[in-house]
Amino acid sequence: MVPILSLAEHLLARGRRLRSAGFFHEAQKPLERMLSLPEQNNSLSAETLGMLAEMSLRRGKYKRAVRQLESALGIFPTCPQFLYLMGRALERSKARIAATQAEMEQAAANYLACLENDPNHIEARTALGRLRLRQGLVEEGVSILRHGFQANPDRYVSFLALYRGLRLARAFAEAKKLLNEVRFRFAGDLRFGMLLGRLDFDRSVRQQRRQANEKARVLPFLRIADPVPQPDQSPSRPTRMFIRLDPPANPSIPFALRKSTKRKSS
Repeated sequence: MVPILSLAEHLLARGRRLRSAGFFHEAQKPLERMLSLPEQNNSLSAETLGMLAEMSLRRGKYKRAVRQLESALGIFPTCPQFLYLMGRALERSKARIAATQAEMEQAAANYLACLENDPNHIEARTALGRLRLRQGLVEEGVSILRHGFQANPDRYVSFLALYRGLRLARAFAEAKKLLNEVRFRFAGDLRFGMLLGRLDFDRSVRQQRRQANEKARVLPFLRIADPVPQPDQSPSRPTRMFIRLDPPANPSIPFALRKSTKRKSS
């Protein structure tokens, strides 16, 4: 017997491959064509709408993502992932225009509905804690993030959200204790190493400012010098470029601004 190839499954598989490779614009075409086919399976249609909404979120198309998620939630209204993505689309944390208070409350309602259906959804819990911090509810947001970190202590995302929340709440002692606690747990994580490097840089900057009594300090700088003619070159066509360290006391005059020694003929 020859197996029958489903066009809908073929388009969905092609969209998955392009999406996993990061080609969101190319993946959108087969997925939208799949939705246009008549008499589609509800599960396939919901999965397709979810992928389209996730790609729309990454591309910054928040209104389009809301429409796609509304269609997906119409098929499966209790899907935790769809509820989480709807909260992200309504919150629009990376949008140029900040979300209104009503949109924030709708996003929080979607996060809570997601956690009711899946209490271990760490992304929704972290997003809810960050949203409460944005709304000014610092204690509630830190409590939510602390519970999320206790439930998932090996997730770097939950640690980073709690650490930033504690610093925002000015609980610096608890934040320092948390950082020392996870220092060996995330020792091989590149993101944790970058965080430690940034903290060390800020600490050294504060120390230098205290030593300098808040006075500005002039430092030498590197710059690419203008083309200067060498002995074996034509003065009118210098071609060599070199890097030179100019101290702030006696910077050299740029070659283009030097006075010309040639006089115009009368």
